Amino acid sequence: MNKASGGVATILAVWLMVSSGATLQAQNAPQRRADRRAASAVAASPLNGVYRIDIAASDKLYTVVAEASSNLPFGEQQRFFIDLAVRLTPPDLLAVERRGRRVTIGSSRAPRVTLVADGALRSERAEDGHIINTRIALDGERLTFTSSGRTEDDFSVIFASAADGQRLRVTRRISAAQLNEPVIIQTVYNKISDTPRWDIYDEPRLAVGTDDADDDDDETPPVTTTTAATTTAPAATPRTPRVAGVESTQAGVLRQSLDEWIAATNARNIERQMSFYMPALKAFYLTRNVSRAFVRAEKGRVFATAGLIDIRAQEPELIFTDAGRAAIMRFRKKYRIENGRQSRRGEVVQELRWRRTGAGWKIFSERDIRVIR
Repeated sequence: MNKASGGVATILAVWLMVSSGATLQAQNAPQRRADRRAASAVAASPLNGVYRIDIAASDKLYTVVAEASSNLPFGEQQRFFIDLAVRLTPPDLLAVERRGRRVTIGSSRAPRVTLVADGALRSERAEDGHIINTRIALDGERLTFTSSGRTEDDFSVIFASAADGQRLRVTRRISAAQLNEPVIIQTVYNKISDTPRWDIYDEPRLAVGTDDADDDDDETPPVTTTTAATTTAPAATPRTPRVAGVESTQAGVLRQSLDEWIAATNARNIERQMSFYMPALKAFYLTRNVSRAFVRAEKGRVFATAGLIDIRAQEPELIFTDAGRAAIMRFRKKYRIENGRQSRRGEVVQELRWRRTGAGWKIFSERDIRVIR
């Protein structure tokens, strides 16, 4: 069991519980058996259990981020949109177990952590020497975690039991140097089990809709498993290919298209890259319903200032929809962009959505769905 009592370690652990990314750490069978024995001995608490996100009842991530960033200069909005959206994207599943003042929390995005909710103020020195203060407190069935220090350290998370223990409201408040006031977003979860489970970490993302082509209001992309041609999944375990014939052939065509799309990016060949796009896109990172001309302008600005663009992708996961006429492609992407004055690099899980047309497969949606580093 991962334990944290305060300071930098606790900040990281709590944030991973309710936001993006962590590294998979499997539990062994003896540990799982011990978990079950411990769970059976826990005194009943309305907080205890496993919760699934309720998309409809939760704040819309895109709306919150767009409103928070609306006053920023246009040139800064796109980068800030992506960074803030990634930080605020909630996990699909949460597990909670309370034992007196000790509360253990796990999620589908991070392994569990145990917090001591005694209300005490703890201070810890970060690697660069500045002080970070944290406090964890319980008020009835309401758990509050707060952190303060520099602007980037200032955030709070509140876990509050609701509807006689059948719901959990998670309220996150974060600060950013670019903003005049904090961003607040509330996510609602429905209880699906009274017994906490710690094997939910890195489970496949839940399907939150049935029409992958029309998920403009869903911040968590739906996943269809009825027809999929896949290799290695980008952030979880491999799936077994379950299609043949024409879809298997089209999977090869799409992989080739991805290679050519990346090659055009690295060569900063804007004409070639734009040949892969539909005239209109439903999503381009955190913008919606934009024209190909808008995408061209955005990419053209990056190409014009970059001295080096180096994009590398792992083998993609493919999910066919609309009777094979559309496809969702997800893959790990490493990037490095240098413009002489600065260098940006990182790794993300990127999603491209393709539509099959008379001129071949064309992209109608492009966005990052998870930041790895």
